[in-house]
Amino acid sequence: MWLRKLWNDESGVVDASAYIFFVTVVCLGTLCGWVTIRDQVTQELGDLSVALENIDQSFSLNYTLGTLLVTATFIDNDAGDGILGAAPAGLDLTVPGSSED
Repeated sequence: MWLRKLWNDESGVVDASAYIFFVTVVCLGTLCGWVTIRDQVTQELGDLSVALENIDQSFSLNYTLGTLLVTATFIDNDAGDGILGAAPAGLDLTVPGSSED
């Protein structure tokens, strides 16, 4: 009974063009939001991969055993291969402009 009354109630009716406009704006906004989220997630994963690549695992250990000094050393030569200020992991999300000729 109340559903039929609600269906037939015409106070606050929105015409179809306003509804279509609203749905279009919401869909375009959502699409732009998802594109931005995709780009930022890709950028952060690239940053994470560069950070993991630049971990320095060098160490030096000195241990005294009685009168004997034991030394262990490892130098990680692969650390710091990233270029400062470069796009992480070679990811460049910009698209160059093109002429309309």
